[in-house]
Amino acid sequence: MSKEAVGYIGLGHMGSGMVRNLLANGWPVVVHDQRTQAVQAMVKEGATAAGSAREVAESCRVVLSSLPDPAAVDAAALGEGGIIEGIQKGGVYIDLSSIDPNTSRKVHAALAEKGARMLDCPVGKGPPEAASGDLALMIGGDADLIEEMRPLLETLGSSIHHCGPAGAGAAAKLINNLVSCSLAALSSEAVVLGAKAGVDLDTLCTIMASTAADNRHLRITVMPRTLDGIFEPRFKLALAHKDLGLACRMGLELGVPTPLGSAARIVHDMAMGMGLAEEDQGACIKPLEKAAGVEARRRK
Repeated sequence: MSKEAVGYIGLGHMGSGMVRNLLANGWPVVVHDQRTQAVQAMVKEGATAAGSAREVAESCRVVLSSLPDPAAVDAAALGEGGIIEGIQKGGVYIDLSSIDPNTSRKVHAALAEKGARMLDCPVGKGPPEAASGDLALMIGGDADLIEEMRPLLETLGSSIHHCGPAGAGAAAKLINNLVSCSLAALSSEAVVLGAKAGVDLDTLCTIMASTAADNRHLRITVMPRTLDGIFEPRFKLALAHKDLGLACRMGLELGVPTPLGSAARIVHDMAMGMGLAEEDQGACIKPLEKAAGVEARRRK
């Protein structure tokens, strides 16, 4: 696969980082987002603007997207002015969004009827890794298409995982985030309990990090950010709440109980009710602090 022009729809924290990475590695990129300011920012960095998802698909054989939820993917792919209206026969759509497998399979099938192919390819890690090409890619779709797209995929991520047929990448990402977001809530619960018990929180976290209680959120969210009251979003709480909901719903559909994930979802429900949607997912600690009547912060 040569470095042909590729389309990109959705220029949030992750999407804009991926576009910058593609441009830095010599891929021409045609971009679209509903926010004109986001498009203009990418144009200043070398991208070309398009007025709709359809225009992106008309301009590029390969189209990527990173969108916030299933409804946004459905609209961008299958709605009026969407990818399906402009995609070429033999075109490829790679959706990097975190959505449910059913929506992914619906889009796969609709594009196949137009003679196009698709990979559902949600990603792991965050905006810094998006900008540096160090993402983990979880892919559903045909193995031969993954191989055809490998030069592009290897620009986006440092690890590529073929999870199975259409929808399997989306399912793997929800399962991953079921655990990840639950660990964020559980680690927050632990330090609130420690604060209420009068334990030095740096000492508590150091102990936890040296035992089986260790987890990535303890190290990258709680210790360096939450304990200092830093809630600037890297992964918005609203997105964590959405992913927990989709994962638990997938469990209901498949007859698999998710009691721990459901408990974490309730914590995120409480945080959403407090108006914390736009803060980092680490802000799920705030309803726990409020209930406990204590603030879990590093001693000055």
